[in-house]
Amino acid sequence: MSLKPKTAGLLCYLGFWVTGIVFLVIEKKNKVIRFHAMQALVTFGIINIIWGIALNVGGFGLGLWGLGWGFGFWGPQVIAATAVFIIFYVLWWVLWGVGMYKAYHERPYRIPVFGGLAEKCLAKLDGGK
Repeated sequence: MSLKPKTAGLLCYLGFWVTGIVFLVIEKKNKVIRFHAMQALVTFGIINIIWGIALNVGGFGLGLWGLGWGFGFWGPQVIAATAVFIIFYVLWWVLWGVGMYKAYHERPYRIPVFGGLAEKCLAKLDGGK
């Protein structure tokens, strides 16, 4: 790859989990870049799934806004799903900025919970290398 490692590390996070997949495919040697790619994939992939669940539980994913579920517009289901969505929305943007900053400045950073999971996934992907 002709990119500088710090630029490639930043780009792993730029497109969230999508660029994580791209860099896992195109980068075969640099373990630091592969780690950032897997960390982006795991972190933003999991958060994206949580968003999807929150949207559907709250009725947003179906365009119902909780109507027809017996809870009304501001029922507990909608309020809880909205709170989960907002919390993970803020977390998404904070982790995105921190990940890109740390990768670009070549500072090793493992996002709590997600970083350890990314290491395990990368080890399995690379066959324990």
